[in-house]
Amino acid sequence: MRSEVPHPPLTFPTIAVGKDETPPDLARLLYEGGASVPVDQADQKIRQGTLGEILSERVELVRRAHSFIEGMLTGGGSQVTARQQIKSLVHFFAQSEKQNLALSLPEVQASYLNWSEHLLHRVKVVKNLKQISAYNYARLTGQILDGALDRRTPLIELTRLKRPTDRKTPQGAKADKQVLHETFSFGRLLQDICDGLSLKSIWGPRPVSISLHAGGEIEVCKTGGNSTRPEEERQPSNVRVSAAAALAYQNDRSLDHAERRNLVNLRIQAELLMFIGQTGMNLAQAQELPLHRFNYSSDIDGYKVREYKPRRQGEVLFEIYSEYRSHFERYLEWRKTLFPESEQRLFPLIRRDGVRKSRRPAFASVQAACKKAGVTWVPPSTLRGTRVNWLLRRSGDPDMTADMAQHFKQTLIRVYEKPSLQVAVSEITRFHLRHDPVLAGQDSMLSVAPGECDGIPVASPAKPASAPKPDCRQPSGCLWCEHHRDIDSLDYVWSLACFRHLKVLELSGHRPPTRERDATHPADDAIARMSEKLAWFRDSNATRREWVEEALTRVEEGDYHEQWSYLIEAVEGSVA
Repeated sequence: MRSEVPHPPLTFPTIAVGKDETPPDLARLLYEGGASVPVDQADQKIRQGTLGEILSERVELVRRAHSFIEGMLTGGGSQVTARQQIKSLVHFFAQSEKQNLALSLPEVQASYLNWSEHLLHRVKVVKNLKQISAYNYARLTGQILDGALDRRTPLIELTRLKRPTDRKTPQGAKADKQVLHETFSFGRLLQDICDGLSLKSIWGPRPVSISLHAGGEIEVCKTGGNSTRPEEERQPSNVRVSAAAALAYQNDRSLDHAERRNLVNLRIQAELLMFIGQTGMNLAQAQELPLHRFNYSSDIDGYKVREYKPRRQGEVLFEIYSEYRSHFERYLEWRKTLFPESEQRLFPLIRRDGVRKSRRPAFASVQAACKKAGVTWVPPSTLRGTRVNWLLRRSGDPDMTADMAQHFKQTLIRVYEKPSLQVAVSEITRFHLRHDPVLAGQDSMLSVAPGECDGIPVASPAKPASAPKPDCRQPSGCLWCEHHRDIDSLDYVWSLACFRHLKVLELSGHRPPTRERDATHPADDAIARMSEKLAWFRDSNATRREWVEEALTRVEEGDYHEQWSYLIEAVEGSVA
């Protein structure tokens, strides 16, 4: 029977749990072998007396550990972090019991150091544990013991476990393009899912098929009485049952049916991933974001989205690109129709009864759709990382990118930035052109646009007012620079044709506000200028005409110049 030795309550009321979820409780750590018992069985075993008596020498240690975690939660600490700390502490107790280590307040430091050596042995010798996992176990448990022992110096500094070096493997140009290609393909699939699961599809018959931009379609709802066998080959009774089930499904205009809930969840998961890709918000924040009456204010390349408050602007909730606004508002209308006003989450995933709403989604439905469509699954963390690196490369400004990604600049560079061969080659080339004594005195050098120059930007009198100024940074500006020079070669004509194709893609994706539709876009000027240059090459002689024809054929076939290929493929992916 249950021990009568008193001990303080060791639960965590502030940690949210589902109806069927066992609340975190440190009480099992007071018993020999309790840490190795599954959490959902521990309380029953304690009441039955299976775990024996409370070990009095553990009471003070466990009480202080509980006070530390509860104090962190009360001070606004993350529930996710608290759950990780509890998991690590239980792991520490379980392993210490197997090694016969003492678990009392005076002796826990020595036990912790022995346990850290056990983790290191698993990393270095047994090799069944990653170094980062071992470090995180020791770090999280050490934080609790630091609080319990009132230490000023972290315990983990006394161990031989070190955080793995954040060594970044440089990516070649081909690998860099592959990452972007996979991300854009994944984004197109998300768009297909959002387009295919309209209200008509949600309420319509089964199976539900989603058309893909790349061609073909995928089925996302195959069950519920729909048989792959022809009707004439099936038993009449089975046909009648299937027909009745299909009719009942169509007449049931609610989310009580499991398959309809799966469809709704698939659309919400796709919308959530697209939202993360657009805003750069992390998954934990995005899934808990409440629904507001949103107010949009124009910003560079997009909108700042605030909670609507009469007579004053509310706090900025997130920023989106202008092209995403219509998609986001369409989703809000779809969501409003399906969910009651009492549902306050922006992305209200429908959970099974007893599962807490804050639980991290597994995205199993989206992964299944990826498998059917032959598209590589891109998790939310990778989406954010790709977005950050894309912004960093396009802007060349770490401060602005860090601000947009809601990071410190040091975090952006240390964690998110990935080395790029393309960027490194450009930077090294510019450095040597500026500082190499042999190259610096030359009259001509490669320009940022196709051609050569002397690196001194001077605007041509023929430059339209809407065209960009030459500044040796924007390729379009070179087209109206006095010091820019064409190169009489097929390679130059090919590069010029690819650059024009890039500008055509840029212009095709531009959706100006109504009041600005008559304004000339800078890409228009660039396209006209490059068309003039290509026309001159075409009309000058037969050899150059062949260059132009060959260059245009290559562009039409998707064979792009290396100077522009990675940008063209990225833009083609975003506008597809």
